[in-house]
Amino acid sequence: MKIGIPNSFCYMGMEKFLANFLSKISDESEVIFSGPTTNEMVEFGVQNSIEEICMPAKAFIGHVEYLAKYQKVDAILLPRLTSLRYRTYSCPKIIGIPDLVKTHYANMRIISPELNLRNGMSYVNDFLVELGKHFTNDKRRLKKIVEGFTNSELLEYFPPIVKDKKNILVLGHSYVIFDNNLNKGILQIIKDSGYNPIYPLYHHISDKDITLELPKPFFWSTAQNIYEYFYWAQKNLKLDGVVYLMTFGCGIDSILEEVIRRSCKILNLPYLCITLDEHSANVGIQTRIEAFIDMIGWRRENEDYISTHG
Repeated sequence: MKIGIPNSFCYMGMEKFLANFLSKISDESEVIFSGPTTNEMVEFGVQNSIEEICMPAKAFIGHVEYLAKYQKVDAILLPRLTSLRYRTYSCPKIIGIPDLVKTHYANMRIISPELNLRNGMSYVNDFLVELGKHFTNDKRRLKKIVEGFTNSELLEYFPPIVKDKKNILVLGHSYVIFDNNLNKGILQIIKDSGYNPIYPLYHHISDKDITLELPKPFFWSTAQNIYEYFYWAQKNLKLDGVVYLMTFGCGIDSILEEVIRRSCKILNLPYLCITLDEHSANVGIQTRIEAFIDMIGWRRENEDYISTHG
């Protein structure tokens, strides 16, 4: 059986964990990845999704269409990601994305076990048991395999390299930061400009002062993760500026971006927000990044009197 796993949206970073588990639980299954986002996938997504969802979700629908149309998979693995960290929830679009796919691909088998870590990481095992039951009825074997995944990393990303100077903090959802089609290669653009891009990974940062900065913690898993890293980075790293990648149609970004923007103004930290949508050309983004970096250089050379916030 050919099982498709999209390299996109909320599943980005989780592919290796899922594929490794499937290789242990089923000898008859072959995992097929959709691969990096292409312009054709984005076009598929725009044509086959509804207007109300965000840009990354539309691109994700394009990945599903690619797996169904070109790879002819027998099933698609789309876990329902209710929560990815303690006492938070995923955004409604992430929780409901398996249902959205099921309504559009009625004849496709969709495997969607629930992953809910709101009450702790130990619930990963419940998720694996529910997933494993789709492939084996041998409960003893399934239990043994699940126990072998107890210490496995659920999410894996390429880590940033922090330098002593010329660091630009790039904030946004991981499925935007690591998707070169959606972000128009912004990490490489920053590198080519002589600066070092750093970005949040999905690791919990323990600092009681973080919660004291806000009236209450963020409700959503990704928002809490992004804000924690911003707070930690501005305290512990030498930053030359902050770039926020805001995706069109994202409710979380509409709130979090404003919080980050106000914090940067108080910290006197150069800040740039880039809104990403269906446009395929990267020239506009490249121009804005180059202008932002020029401004940082002029500001440093001219005694800090050039505005960084327009």
